[in-house]
Amino acid sequence: MDRDCADQDTREPETHRVDFGDRWTTVYGYPSSGGVLVLPFCNGVDLSFLQLARFEPAERSDDPVAEDQHCARMRSLGAWKFMSAYEYETMDIFDPGALYKKTLVVAAWPRSGAGVWVLKTPMGKGYEKGLGRVWNALDMDERCTVVKSLGRMFYEDPALCPDLEL
Repeated sequence: MDRDCADQDTREPETHRVDFGDRWTTVYGYPSSGGVLVLPFCNGVDLSFLQLARFEPAERSDDPVAEDQHCARMRSLGAWKFMSAYEYETMDIFDPGALYKKTLVVAAWPRSGAGVWVLKTPMGKGYEKGLGRVWNALDMDERCTVVKSLGRMFYEDPALCPDLEL
């Protein structure tokens, strides 16, 4: 076997937690159950909720308990699950338009701790709902106000929300 080909089939272990891209920030989580969680389009409100620095890169935790706690916070914001980060990062290459076929779930958690507001939309339709307003919120309470104004669902018991894996 040609050594160059064998090297190309070997991927580095997935360790990045935050990816500051050219258009948006993506957060990754690596649950002990396997696979990878991906939360694209993160802003300062999301990063604060996830207990991550807004301007500094971060790597996954070596502690599986801490990593699972991070993943639980990601799930509460509507993270997507993939087999690997590579699957997420290449999905549009192997299936053009795949990103816009996914469903985006935006969760807004009131500081009071009472319930959760949830907005769910196909990626390609977010502009029709004025989704961009959500990303302008300065904190989670303001996000709640915006999500509520867009006529979305409120779950007094977040565990009953079918769109969040809590």
